[in-house]
Amino acid sequence: MSEKRDPYDHDPASATWVKSPFSGDDNGSCVVVARFDNGDVWVGDDKNPNRPHLAFDKAEWTAFIQAIEARDPRFTA
Repeated sequence: MSEKRDPYDHDPASATWVKSPFSGDDNGSCVVVARFDNGDVWVGDDKNPNRPHLAFDKAEWTAFIQAIEARDPRFTA
């Protein structure tokens, strides 16, 4: 079994942040994502780019999105 890689292990200068399509245009509260060639995804806050971000490897990101789409009570308000 291979050792688990750290999804934070990318050069921040190589991150290209894109506004989430689920963020609204009117309130300035936007989620931004950076995707990497190996499937890792970073999630951040556009109002405070220096704030720490979340990092997911491909499997974690897939599980997270599936849980949200399934309206898992752990991810809904």
